[in-house]
Amino acid sequence: MQSPDARVVPVNVRRPGDVGCYAAAVQLRFSPNGVVMACCRSLLPLGNVHTDGLRSMWDGAARRRQAAHLARGDFSAGCQQCEGEIRLEGRPASYPTNYDMWEGRVDASQVLEWPRRMEFNLSNACNLQCIQCDGESSSAIRVHREGRPPIPQVYGDEFFDELRAFLPHLDEVVFGGGEPFLGPENFRVWDLMAELAPGLDCTVVTNATQWTRRVQDVLARVPMAFVFSLDGISPQTYAEIRQGADLGQVLENVDRYAAVARANGGPVSVNHCLMPQNVHEFPQFLVWAESKGFPVDISLVRSPAWCSIGRLPAQEVRRIRDDLVARSDEVAGLVLNRATWDAELARISAWADAPDGEVPGSGQTVMFFRCLGEGPVDPAPVRAELRPFASDGTVHEVVVGSDDLVRHCDETLSPDAPFLPGQPVTMLTRAVERRYGAMTGFEVLANGDDVVRATAMFGDHEARLSYVARRDDRGWADDVSIFLAFRPAAGTLAATG
Repeated sequence: MQSPDARVVPVNVRRPGDVGCYAAAVQLRFSPNGVVMACCRSLLPLGNVHTDGLRSMWDGAARRRQAAHLARGDFSAGCQQCEGEIRLEGRPASYPTNYDMWEGRVDASQVLEWPRRMEFNLSNACNLQCIQCDGESSSAIRVHREGRPPIPQVYGDEFFDELRAFLPHLDEVVFGGGEPFLGPENFRVWDLMAELAPGLDCTVVTNATQWTRRVQDVLARVPMAFVFSLDGISPQTYAEIRQGADLGQVLENVDRYAAVARANGGPVSVNHCLMPQNVHEFPQFLVWAESKGFPVDISLVRSPAWCSIGRLPAQEVRRIRDDLVARSDEVAGLVLNRATWDAELARISAWADAPDGEVPGSGQTVMFFRCLGEGPVDPAPVRAELRPFASDGTVHEVVVGSDDLVRHCDETLSPDAPFLPGQPVTMLTRAVERRYGAMTGFEVLANGDDVVRATAMFGDHEARLSYVARRDDRGWADDVSIFLAFRPAAGTLAATG
């Protein structure tokens, strides 16, 4: 499931030094694996519920540093993904605009005693296997498509006990997942809200497959607004993308949820992942949503590559643009969703018209690097600097192409390594976990045009990762090398020796 905040909200372009984003100043976001960050795009963990309390994470140096950087328009403290997006496409269509609602409500340069917003993704429990999703957000994908063990439940009594003090200070909460109505942890939060913060604004991002007695009971006690995740309006398109659900039943449930929300005065909207697989019915989808009174927000799909319009070959992007332009008469009557149509048509047109290397498209970006660089990059020194870190001196290499598929993997990395070539790069995590244990943390240490350095934890081993754009003499890269080195975490050797 996509984040509820992945939407297009037109705003004025910021001046240098203006607030870059308000997320770190107001919000904590909880992931199914227990990692807490400022938002779904951040690369900077603020803590982990395995080891850290809510108060220590909110008051911690990591969050304060990130918020202070963003307050002056500096995206270097874990926000490099959004910085790149803004550089390529401009700020008006970038993710940070989702938090511009806080402008004038909080002073981003001041440290708040309590967060004002929380985003709960406490469980990846989900019954669908959407083609653009992965096992971090869907338990069904994790087990059936990726063959990985379930994510352990990490939100225990201590977390919910500490949460009691925070809920009365919040302005709003958002529940994602997974499918929120399948996660038992969410029902514990809703019980606390009914007791401690009955007026708290609550939005649930749902695939609308669930309408059970338990769901109806919580709706009677906790007023909710809803964002419906819908990526198709014809049965064929819907079934291709959102695998595991029946469109007819989902649309019946959408009407039920909408009636409940409107009776409570709560808004309803639709979150739509616009992709090559459904762009042909984009006009039809907007007309349907308009007839229901649902505003549509667009989730920009950047990966996997085959689900990203912007990463298609340039001629295919132009074909999509031309087709949408030719069908403009179909959306002539839009009012509520006119801005959504205009924004996406403008975005796709910019991709279609841009020179190579200027926007994220096939042959234009590979992973998070621009394909067009300034010259060749020698990966040998990058690999060599990891060797002293590795406990056994081994540095593993994985090569990933612009299609997000693994092209090469050292067979010494994992028992799964021989099976990785041809698989999505997301399967790399499974392979590493197979050997070292579950990943519990990831942080970018340095971000550059040609090299990105990061650290991660897998089980009781610390990992260092260096991503290097494999450029030719022209400075062009179609592949990225990922170098990985591992060593037992501090204290492990003493404990096991």
